[in-house]
Amino acid sequence: MLRQDLEVQKAQIKEAEASLEVAKRQLEYSEVFAPVSGVVLVKSAEEGEYALPGATVVTIADLDHPWLKAYVDETDLGRVKLGQKVRIRTDTFPDKVYEGKVAFISSEAEFTPKQVQTQKERVKLVYRIKVDVENPKGELKPGMPADGEILISEK
Repeated sequence: MLRQDLEVQKAQIKEAEASLEVAKRQLEYSEVFAPVSGVVLVKSAEEGEYALPGATVVTIADLDHPWLKAYVDETDLGRVKLGQKVRIRTDTFPDKVYEGKVAFISSEAEFTPKQVQTQKERVKLVYRIKVDVENPKGELKPGMPADGEILISEK
């Protein structure tokens, strides 16, 4: 009976060693790499913590390519085109003008409920646009309030 116990314990040791090797291999593949370059804004996990596949570990901002989310009234939407120039001013640097271009125009209105039927209310519909902004000195940061002026025609 003693010999049998010894064989069982040897088998358990081999099984534990095999499990250890699998765990070591998994650890080698557990490094996380960001899909883009940028600055870490929010760190949602610490080194050594468990993270599930698909879980957010950090939030990264690309400060070299900032963009402005803005809204255009429905009545002005027809005059806004992709690639159109935009002048941007921020509260942080009110005397400085940044250049940008319209990169996206939403095809769906926002904010006004679908059941509103009067003409007066329908003209309050707004459409989201995205403006890519030049930031050569890295002054613009995520979340900074800004206003954009779309250039309809240049004189």
